[in-house]
Amino acid sequence: MSRHPPIPEIETLSEESKHLYDVLNNESDLGCVLIVASYIDHALASLLKRHFIESRAVDKLLESPRGSISSFASRCDLAYCLGLIPKSFYQNLETLGKIRNTFAHSYLPLGLADDNIAPLVSSLIPPTIQHTITVEADHAKHTGPASMSLVHLAKDLMS
Repeated sequence: MSRHPPIPEIETLSEESKHLYDVLNNESDLGCVLIVASYIDHALASLLKRHFIESRAVDKLLESPRGSISSFASRCDLAYCLGLIPKSFYQNLETLGKIRNTFAHSYLPLGLADDNIAPLVSSLIPPTIQHTITVEADHAKHTGPASMSLVHLAKDLMS
Protein backbone atom coordinates (compact mmCIF):
# COMPACT_ATOMS: atom_id res chain seq x y z
CA MET A 1 0.00 0.00 0.00
CA SER A 2 1.50 3.37 -1.00
CA ARG A 3 1.75 6.01 1.65
CA HIS A 4 0.87 9.64 0.98
CA PRO A 5 3.61 12.20 1.63
CA PRO A 6 3.39 13.85 5.05
CA ILE A 7 0.93 16.72 5.34
CA PRO A 8 2.88 19.99 5.13
CA GLU A 9 2.37 22.68 7.74
CA ILE A 10 0.38 25.77 6.72
CA GLU A 11 3.54 27.87 7.09
CA THR A 12 5.40 25.64 4.62
CA LEU A 13 2.57 25.91 2.10
CA SER A 14 2.55 29.68 2.53
CA GLU A 15 6.31 29.86 1.93
CA GLU A 16 5.92 27.73 -1.19
CA SER A 17 3.14 29.89 -2.66
CA LYS A 18 5.57 32.18 -4.57
CA HIS A 19 7.07 29.14 -6.27
CA LEU A 20 3.55 27.84 -6.91
CA TYR A 21 2.62 31.04 -8.78
CA ASP A 22 5.78 30.76 -10.88
CA VAL A 23 4.91 27.17 -11.78
CA LEU A 24 1.30 28.03 -12.63
CA ASN A 25 2.38 30.82 -14.99
CA ASN A 26 4.04 28.21 -17.21
CA GLU A 27 1.39 25.49 -17.04
CA SER A 28 -1.44 24.40 -19.29
CA ASP A 29 -5.01 24.75 -18.06
CA LEU A 30 -4.95 21.06 -17.11
CA GLY A 31 -1.75 21.50 -15.15
CA CYS A 32 -3.05 24.61 -13.38
CA VAL A 33 -6.28 22.93 -12.32
CA LEU A 34 -4.54 19.81 -11.02
CA ILE A 35 -1.77 21.70 -9.22
CA VAL A 36 -4.13 24.22 -7.59
CA ALA A 37 -6.50 21.45 -6.48
CA SER A 38 -3.57 19.52 -5.00
CA TYR A 39 -2.24 22.60 -3.21
CA ILE A 40 -5.65 23.37 -1.71
CA ASP A 41 -6.11 19.71 -0.76
CA HIS A 42 -2.83 19.87 1.18
CA ALA A 43 -3.86 23.18 2.78
CA LEU A 44 -7.18 21.68 3.90
CA ALA A 45 -5.42 18.63 5.36
CA SER A 46 -3.01 20.89 7.23
CA LEU A 47 -5.85 23.07 8.50
CA LEU A 48 -7.79 20.06 9.75
CA LYS A 49 -4.73 18.46 11.31
CA ARG A 50 -4.09 21.65 13.26
CA HIS A 51 -7.51 21.30 14.90
CA PHE A 52 -7.11 17.65 15.87
CA ILE A 53 -5.30 16.10 18.80
CA GLU A 54 -1.82 14.69 18.16
CA SER A 55 -2.38 11.04 17.40
CA ARG A 56 -1.49 8.36 14.89
CA ALA A 57 -5.25 8.05 14.35
CA VAL A 58 -5.18 11.52 12.74
CA ASP A 59 -2.59 10.29 10.24
CA LYS A 60 -4.81 7.31 9.45
CA LEU A 61 -7.77 9.60 8.84
CA LEU A 62 -5.93 12.16 6.73
CA GLU A 63 -3.06 10.35 5.04
CA SER A 64 -4.07 6.77 4.46
CA PRO A 65 -5.35 6.11 0.93
CA ARG A 66 -8.49 4.75 2.59
CA GLY A 67 -8.66 7.38 5.32
CA SER A 68 -12.15 8.67 5.89
CA ILE A 69 -10.99 12.26 5.34
CA SER A 70 -8.26 11.69 2.79
CA SER A 71 -10.30 12.86 -0.20
CA PHE A 72 -10.61 16.44 -1.37
CA ALA A 73 -14.41 16.38 -1.04
CA SER A 74 -14.43 14.99 2.50
CA ARG A 75 -11.84 17.52 3.63
CA CYS A 76 -13.89 20.36 2.13
CA ASP A 77 -17.05 19.10 3.83
CA LEU A 78 -15.42 18.70 7.22
CA ALA A 79 -13.61 22.06 7.12
CA TYR A 80 -16.92 23.77 6.34
CA CYS A 81 -18.93 21.83 8.94
CA LEU A 82 -16.38 22.70 11.62
CA GLY A 83 -16.64 26.38 10.70
CA LEU A 84 -13.03 26.56 9.55
CA ILE A 85 -13.94 27.99 6.14
CA PRO A 86 -16.83 30.26 5.12
CA LYS A 87 -19.70 29.10 2.93
CA SER A 88 -18.52 31.07 -0.14
CA PHE A 89 -15.10 29.41 0.03
CA TYR A 90 -16.73 26.01 0.51
CA GLN A 91 -18.86 26.61 -2.59
CA ASN A 92 -15.72 27.55 -4.53
CA LEU A 93 -14.02 24.36 -3.37
CA GLU A 94 -16.98 22.29 -4.56
CA THR A 95 -16.76 24.02 -7.93
CA LEU A 96 -13.00 23.48 -8.10
CA GLY A 97 -13.62 19.79 -7.42
CA LYS A 98 -16.07 19.65 -10.34
CA ILE A 99 -13.58 21.43 -12.61
CA ARG A 100 -10.76 19.12 -11.54
CA ASN A 101 -12.87 16.01 -12.08
CA THR A 102 -13.98 17.19 -15.51
CA PHE A 103 -10.33 17.65 -16.54
CA ALA A 104 -9.17 14.44 -14.88
CA HIS A 105 -11.82 12.24 -16.51
CA SER A 106 -11.53 13.61 -20.02
CA TYR A 107 -9.37 11.76 -22.50
CA LEU A 108 -9.53 14.75 -24.86
CA PRO A 109 -7.72 18.04 -24.17
CA LEU A 110 -9.78 20.63 -22.31
CA GLY A 111 -9.35 24.31 -21.56
CA LEU A 112 -10.86 26.64 -18.99
CA ALA A 113 -12.74 28.43 -21.80
CA ASP A 114 -14.43 25.23 -23.05
CA ASP A 115 -18.23 25.16 -23.02
CA ASN A 116 -18.49 22.65 -20.16
CA ILE A 117 -15.82 24.35 -17.99
CA ALA A 118 -16.34 28.10 -18.51
CA PRO A 119 -19.69 28.24 -16.65
CA LEU A 120 -18.07 26.57 -13.64
CA VAL A 121 -15.20 29.06 -13.69
CA SER A 122 -17.70 31.92 -13.99
CA SER A 123 -19.62 30.65 -10.97
CA LEU A 124 -16.62 31.04 -8.65
CA ILE A 125 -17.32 33.61 -5.94
CA PRO A 126 -14.67 36.33 -5.61
CA PRO A 127 -13.17 36.53 -2.11
CA THR A 128 -14.12 39.41 0.18
CA ILE A 129 -12.13 41.12 2.89
CA GLN A 130 -13.54 40.18 6.27
CA HIS A 131 -10.76 41.41 8.51
CA THR A 132 -10.85 44.37 10.84
CA ILE A 133 -8.13 46.92 10.25
CA THR A 134 -7.10 50.19 11.85
CA VAL A 135 -6.22 53.09 9.59
CA GLU A 136 -4.64 56.31 10.83
CA ALA A 137 -4.97 59.40 8.63
CA ASP A 138 -4.64 63.06 9.57
CA HIS A 139 -4.32 62.16 13.25
CA ALA A 140 -7.70 60.36 13.13
CA LYS A 141 -7.95 56.67 13.88
CA HIS A 142 -10.62 54.48 12.26
CA THR A 143 -11.20 50.89 13.27
CA GLY A 144 -13.76 48.60 11.69
CA PRO A 145 -14.32 46.29 8.77
CA ALA A 146 -11.68 46.81 6.12
CA SER A 147 -14.13 48.25 3.61
CA MET A 148 -15.44 50.83 6.11
CA SER A 149 -11.94 51.84 7.20
CA LEU A 150 -10.93 52.37 3.59
CA VAL A 151 -14.01 54.54 3.04
CA HIS A 152 -13.10 56.65 6.08
CA LEU A 153 -9.49 56.90 4.88
CA ALA A 154 -10.59 58.05 1.43
CA LYS A 155 -12.88 60.70 2.95
CA ASP A 156 -10.09 61.96 5.22
CA LEU A 157 -7.61 62.19 2.36
CA MET A 158 -10.07 64.01 0.09
CA SER A 159 -11.15 66.60 2.68
